[in-house]
Amino acid sequence: MRASKSIKLSLAVTLLLAACGGSNSTATTVALKPKITVSSTSDPTSVMLAEIYAQALEKAQFRVARKKEYDTADALFAAVKAGDVQVTGTTTQELYAWVQKQAGSTDPLPASTALQTAAIAKALPTTMALGGASTAEDKAVIFCAATFTQANTIANLTDLGTKPQTATLAAPDGFDTATPLGAAALKDTYQIQFKSVVSTPADGIVAAVTGGKADCGVGKSGDPALAPVTITVLEDDKALVPNDVMLPLVSKAAGTPDVLTVIDGTSTRLTAAQLRSLLQRLKDGASPELAANEFTGNAGS
Repeated sequence: MRASKSIKLSLAVTLLLAACGGSNSTATTVALKPKITVSSTSDPTSVMLAEIYAQALEKAQFRVARKKEYDTADALFAAVKAGDVQVTGTTTQELYAWVQKQAGSTDPLPASTALQTAAIAKALPTTMALGGASTAEDKAVIFCAATFTQANTIANLTDLGTKPQTATLAAPDGFDTATPLGAAALKDTYQIQFKSVVSTPADGIVAAVTGGKADCGVGKSGDPALAPVTITVLEDDKALVPNDVMLPLVSKAAGTPDVLTVIDGTSTRLTAAQLRSLLQRLKDGASPELAANEFTGNAGS
């Protein structure tokens, strides 16, 4: 009888210890990162930027929802302001025009990226925030055949100004007096003097340069036709033409340090040459998802 009680007592102690041990065990939980809604307009550059940011966030373990494209930039910005879209990509000039419209202002566009972003940040609604600007942009530029720039050691418009009467330029009619990028403005700001200016329709300028009919041409820095390594886009190092760089726009509520670290790091890596290459991939038939993955997948390279 006594032995039976001893066995029962021993069993009860064992069960109690097991229960106590179970109560001290901890379960491992993993907190999910917030869901970020990303969208764009139907413009290829806007689509490309949005997909790049979306994939960068996904690679950082954020959950991403892609929202249907908006018809206009105004509608997209209004959605960010309302918090319906939390991350998108835009340009400084496009966003500057929107904040000016919101404020009923007509202040002139600053030339440099730093001044543009400062003016935008000052006028931006309190529910919105800017990410860091990239160096990728789309503005009027002078580009040249790489063989010409290499032979003459030219990387920017200042360099071109030190080599007067050296370059033949393919340009559309009216270039002599065009603003902000025209022959007169280039001479005043950079002391550039072309050997000659060959009147060329806008859609034939790239072919004129690559075909050897001109050393340089007038184009847009975001044009995928300028992506080949046989072409050098000259830096507008004095910002004769106001900058128009790509940058992320976020809703203030979603713009946590973790989110901004991801999208700012992505913007830092995006150059004008890379943007042209990405847009060329779209032109060649690649999907935005594939083209963006080729960029975001090389984040550590």
